[in-house]
Amino acid sequence: MTSGAVAGQTGNYQDLMLRFAPDLAAIEAAIADNLSSSNELLEAMAAHVVKSGGKRLRPLLVILSSRLCGYTGGDHVLLGNVVEYLHAATLLHDDVLDDAALRRGSPSANRVWGNHLAVLGGDFLYTTAFDLLLSAVPREIIRVLCRCSLDMIDGEVLQRRWRNRPEISEETYLAIVGRKTASLISGCCRSGALLAGAPPARVEALGRFGTSLGTAFQVIDDTLDYLADPGRLGKALGGDLRQGTVTLPLIHLLRRDGLAAEQSRIRGLIERGEVDDAGIADIAALLREQRCGESAMARAREFAADARLAIEPLRGTELHAALTAAADFVIDRDL
Repeated sequence: MTSGAVAGQTGNYQDLMLRFAPDLAAIEAAIADNLSSSNELLEAMAAHVVKSGGKRLRPLLVILSSRLCGYTGGDHVLLGNVVEYLHAATLLHDDVLDDAALRRGSPSANRVWGNHLAVLGGDFLYTTAFDLLLSAVPREIIRVLCRCSLDMIDGEVLQRRWRNRPEISEETYLAIVGRKTASLISGCCRSGALLAGAPPARVEALGRFGTSLGTAFQVIDDTLDYLADPGRLGKALGGDLRQGTVTLPLIHLLRRDGLAAEQSRIRGLIERGEVDDAGIADIAALLREQRCGESAMARAREFAADARLAIEPLRGTELHAALTAAADFVIDRDL
């Protein structure tokens, strides 16, 4: 199936998952098989986070960007496996840094095995990912994913610099998102196209698509962290703020007119690191009252529109239809 084929089988995200179910199943099998280690504890810990569910958006973007650019080989399976390992490694390390208790509704690895072993589990996944890459894919793909890994580290350091600082700007927040989340999603799209030997203009278009899509994805996640049903979210609300991380809904709230007293109180809580359950509930109520969830979601929709614009030259192709369906899935996670 080539990128020039007219769309007809990719109506929505569920259709994509069904159509590419064999590819996704092969990636799931590879994820399990390649976790093998002589150290059973290390293997169990890595499997705990990798196999705990998730949307598998990143492997699917690898599949779409390779298969629908005409790739007919089998290395997209390894590549989809690798990006999921890289993503899971960041989750293990983030949970340690944030002292998280839950991950996707289950106890986090650091709570089960302790911080020291959880860090080693993340290191194991990172190293395994790049060992797999070295065995099969072109150097330019390895370079892309190395850059993504460096971006994710840079983003985490930048986020730490702005911890408990309510004066963070939207621009700085988006720079953190661009490194921590959007970079890897862009890398999935870019590396899949590279695997297929797509022309440079198409690789760049897919990279821009992934950057904008990844930004929209994270803005929505950060908004849901305040306003979602905790049962569906799989963790307690306000997890970001408990760690001193100020995200877009709160940035908007702290810049609303006519709320000086409330804003001063919230800034003090953030700066002192004194946000508790009652504080989260109060802030979430104020976010709803001031419609800051809606304003953050509107910003996410702008990034989703940018993602669609990046692939406008592909209109009329199956690749365009499939990526548009992926963008619709990301943006349709309502409050």
